[in-house]
Amino acid sequence: MKIALYMTGSFAKVLRRFADYLPNIELSAACTSWQAYEETLKEPRIQAVDYLYQDFNALFDQVDVAAFCAKYAEINLYEVMQVDKAHFKKKPGNYQLRYICAMGEQIARFFEKTRPDYVFFPIIETNDAMMAYRLAQHFGIRPIINSHGRFANLWFFSDSHRELLPAYLDAVDKPESDQACAIDFLEKYRANPGPFNYRADFPGGEVYPDFGEETTAFQRLIRNIRLKFGQERHNCMISLWIRFQVHFQHLFLPVRNFMFRMNERFCIRPQPAPEGDYDFFPLHFSPESSINVPAPFYIDQIRVVDKILLEREGNRTLVVKEHPAMFGFREKGFYRTLKRRPFVSFVHRTIKSYDLIRKANTVFSVTGTACLEAFFFGVKWVQLGDNYLSDWVHRRQAKGAEATPVEFIRDVRSVSSDFVLYSPGRCLADDRILFARKNIEKLCAHLEFHIRHDQAFRAKNGLQE
Repeated sequence: MKIALYMTGSFAKVLRRFADYLPNIELSAACTSWQAYEETLKEPRIQAVDYLYQDFNALFDQVDVAAFCAKYAEINLYEVMQVDKAHFKKKPGNYQLRYICAMGEQIARFFEKTRPDYVFFPIIETNDAMMAYRLAQHFGIRPIINSHGRFANLWFFSDSHRELLPAYLDAVDKPESDQACAIDFLEKYRANPGPFNYRADFPGGEVYPDFGEETTAFQRLIRNIRLKFGQERHNCMISLWIRFQVHFQHLFLPVRNFMFRMNERFCIRPQPAPEGDYDFFPLHFSPESSINVPAPFYIDQIRVVDKILLEREGNRTLVVKEHPAMFGFREKGFYRTLKRRPFVSFVHRTIKSYDLIRKANTVFSVTGTACLEAFFFGVKWVQLGDNYLSDWVHRRQAKGAEATPVEFIRDVRSVSSDFVLYSPGRCLADDRILFARKNIEKLCAHLEFHIRHDQAFRAKNGLQE
């Protein structure tokens, strides 16, 4: 068994530990940055380690774009490029296309050299990761995408970029304990609604001691400048301005919140929540991988509002509420444009979203948790994109089975585990959970669970390559 690890960002610090708990699996790694490459080389048991920006500058100049497009005609390269949040999209279209073709050549060479059975993605949120995902499908390599249950600390592995529940869902056991947990969760949530709490508890035991940064901020700055003017010249993910903003976000956020309050008071001028029937659309964080990856058509949220108004039934007020993480980030023109739409009514930022959801006639979302909350409350919901919730409902309906919140929670639990896998560096407490040996052990055990059930399902249904 061979698994390729797609080393995105700082995930290499976590993924290289797989070698401790997967001794019978041959591991290889494709590294999307020098940082990931250096980190991966610390683990000698990973047999093949490729740095995707090795000799990339020359390849970028020489790549035959037309030949690549023809060779991989079944891959929609525009879809691949739409996954990018805001890094490459600032470049001309021809530059973006040349970049993704050159990166595709690098990834294809890696797959042809290592020939893995599976490729593991900790997340798909960049155009290169989406390119690797589509190329894996082209070469008959099974993708494994780390996915989160959203309503609790439950993580599962999907074979879809839309993070759908795995195909073997119906083949796994559904213990009575999962049914009881589902009923208990739903009763408590309806009695005391609020934001979903999926923070993990520290699993205890030993923590890997070497998970912290080994260089200073100044050293990392110098390294990034050297890379930006050297072998990662075309890596738009290296943005010194974005890194500066992230580093000093504790200073910028109060300013942005103040700017939004002024904007809300003098431009948006929110209205009270309607007394009668209304529909509800909470604005999404943007740019966000949960839209860019599974539903790129809806990146433009003005387009989303237009679709809702054109296709819904009735002429109710459409209540719109800003996402808390977007306070001060959107331009005033965005709000002015939406306010010109008949039926659209903004509400104040302090009104609780779950109260608006519970009282709404219909809740609309692209792929956000608002539809999940509406589903749990028994409120009608319409999801414009496709993810594990909408797909699960379609699968249940196709076989004439009930699609209730209890069955959904039970099914998610049956293919999930309580490990965590997120990008390191959020805070020390989160890193201690992430780098606990018990957590990595659980993660690897669930990876083996996924592969075992995936292979059994494919063999039973004649889907083996």
